[in-house]
Amino acid sequence: MIKIIASKNKDNSLMKQMETLSKIRTSLMNDSVAKEICEENNMGVWFLASVPISFEDLDVTAKTVNGNITLNPKLMKKSFKIIMRYVIHELVHAIQHVKDYGTKQDDKRKDYLNREDEIEAFQYQVKFDEQTRGEDKAEEYVDGLLDFHDIPSDQKRDKKEEIMEKV
Repeated sequence: MIKIIASKNKDNSLMKQMETLSKIRTSLMNDSVAKEICEENNMGVWFLASVPISFEDLDVTAKTVNGNITLNPKLMKKSFKIIMRYVIHELVHAIQHVKDYGTKQDDKRKDYLNREDEIEAFQYQVKFDEQTRGEDKAEEYVDGLLDFHDIPSDQKRDKKEEIMEKV
């Protein structure tokens, strides 16, 4: 008697990425913050269906280059709400890239949390976080963000208010 044992690929990361991307797209299309970002930037909500999003190994959690959102696969170990918090942040950057296409906008010399493009992205990210996880969790995230970026104590209150402006 011959016994055949079928091995199942327990970790089909490609399929997990595709499922997560599908869930992200569906969530974007139905999310009030994502729609608000489009409206505030005179961009149709069609943008939510077409903005490129992919997973790729990165040295950061997420980034946007030339309007293409790239997420670190390590994010898939987080809750979907956390994944979407990063997607919302990068969505702002994708729209900024499209709006500024062809112009040289380089304020990267400024400290990260003093750049207008980052402040706008964090404001929407924190608004999304507050709506999905609650104000306490959003505030906790901002406190951690300020600590991570070594914002001096005497500047933390003002920077926190600026980042939480849309909450």
